[in-house]
Amino acid sequence: MRLFFAAVLVMTCVILYSAGTGGNSDLISSICGVITTPIQRVSAMISAGFGSFSGEFEDIDAIRAENELLKKKVREMNRKTVDYEELKTENERYRKLLGLKEENENYQFLASTVIARDAADYYGAFTLDRGSADGVSLFDPVITEDGLVGYISALGVTSSKVTTILSPGLEVGALDKETRDGGTLFGELSAAKSGETRLNYLARDCEVTAGDIVVTSGFGSIFPRDVIIGEVKEILAESENISFYAVITPAADIKGCTDVFIITEFEGQRSVREKSIEGYQTEESSGE
Repeated sequence: MRLFFAAVLVMTCVILYSAGTGGNSDLISSICGVITTPIQRVSAMISAGFGSFSGEFEDIDAIRAENELLKKKVREMNRKTVDYEELKTENERYRKLLGLKEENENYQFLASTVIARDAADYYGAFTLDRGSADGVSLFDPVITEDGLVGYISALGVTSSKVTTILSPGLEVGALDKETRDGGTLFGELSAAKSGETRLNYLARDCEVTAGDIVVTSGFGSIFPRDVIIGEVKEILAESENISFYAVITPAADIKGCTDVFIITEFEGQRSVREKSIEGYQTEESSGE
C-alpha cells in the first residue's frame, strides 16, 4: 500500500514539473513506464493466478467425474465376474451330475440347497429346501458330485432333514472297491469330530489298505451300489482284536457342502424303501 502511494506521489510531482517546464514527453513516458511496469506485472500475475486456480478447479471436477465412472465400471466388472464364477461352478456341478447320470441311467436326481445346519449336531445334520411336494421321500439317498452324504431322515412338505454318514444312526453296507472286502459303515463321535467315519466289522484277513476307495455295496441297504463313500485313512483293530475297522475320510464335504442331489429313484429302491419305512414306523411305535 505504501509503495502504491509513493508511486502516485512521484507521478504527481513529475506531471507538475513537466507542466511547469513545458514538459518532456519522453522523460515522462520513461518515468511512468518505470513506475507502472512493476504494477502491471503484479496485476498480470494475479490475474494469471486466478485463471490457473479456476482451471485447476475445473480439472478436479473432471477427475472426480472420471473417477466415479471408473468405479462404476469396476463394480460392474466385479458383478459380472461373480456371476461368471457362479455359472461356471454350477455348470461344473451339473456336468459331473450328467456323468453320474450317464453311468447310472436308472437314477432320478433332484438338485437341492442346504438352508440350515444343526450347530449342536457333531455329525453334520442339515436341512434342505426340498420336501414331499417336490417328490422327495423318506430315506432317499443324498449325494454330491464327489460322493455319498447321507439320507433323508425327516420329511416335510417343502423341506427335509439329512442324517449324514458321520452319524452312528445311519448304517451303510460298504465295500473296498479293489479287494471287495465288505463291512458296515456307521459313525462314531471322536471320528465325526474330525469329519471322518468308520467301516466296521472287517475280517481279520481282509486286504483293505490305506488309500483304498470305499463304495456302497447296495446289499441290505437303502443306497444304490457303487456310490463312492470315501478313502481309507488307516486300519485299526477292535478292542478285543476280534475284527478290524477302517477310518474313512469321506469324498464329499459333509460339513461344508451347500448344494446336493437327492436320488429320488433308482433300480430296486421301491422294495428297499418300503421295508425301511415299515421298520422305521415299527421302531417309532415301540418307542412310544
